[in-house]
Amino acid sequence: MALSSVARTLLRHWAASLGSPPDVFDSAFADTPATLIKIIRYPARAASPQGVGAHRDAGVRTLLLAEPGSRGLQVRRAGGWIDVPPLPGAFVVNIGELLEVATGGYLKATEHRVNLDGPAERISVPYFFNPRLDAQIPVLSLPDELRTLAERRDDPSDPIFSVYGRNAWKSRLRAHPDVAAAHGYSAR
Repeated sequence: MALSSVARTLLRHWAASLGSPPDVFDSAFADTPATLIKIIRYPARAASPQGVGAHRDAGVRTLLLAEPGSRGLQVRRAGGWIDVPPLPGAFVVNIGELLEVATGGYLKATEHRVNLDGPAERISVPYFFNPRLDAQIPVLSLPDELRTLAERRDDPSDPIFSVYGRNAWKSRLRAHPDVAAAHGYSAR
């Protein structure tokens, strides 16, 4: 699949730029990776301007193709939320929580949301590039100059698990607390 090739190539280049062998993550994606592509429609004039709440993707990386001219995607930066308009022919690339784990906090998972404030609907096509459900993501040995910039996010109320399936389960429970509670589960 072309999207898998793009995501894998980016991951290999990022690994090399962080001082690791380009294939350091390959074994986590061997056999049956848990990749997913979705088409998401956020309807116009919804009951709430909130298309999807603030969150970080649980996996490694997300490639997002947004409809040209669409609005609503925002990322959190120091000082608040900023709009991310689509660029023709380009993907938005979100860093997932597993890359945050792999880099000891040097790369931060992209906190993002969709906040609709107008009458137009939004169409997005995210491709979630994730390893096998049982894969434990390796922790990289960063060069000294990068390791000193890393900041681990150790929040007991929002843990990041290094095994993808466990991290994905946590994220699903958080994204759908009403469904989780109906079946006797908790996000914690």
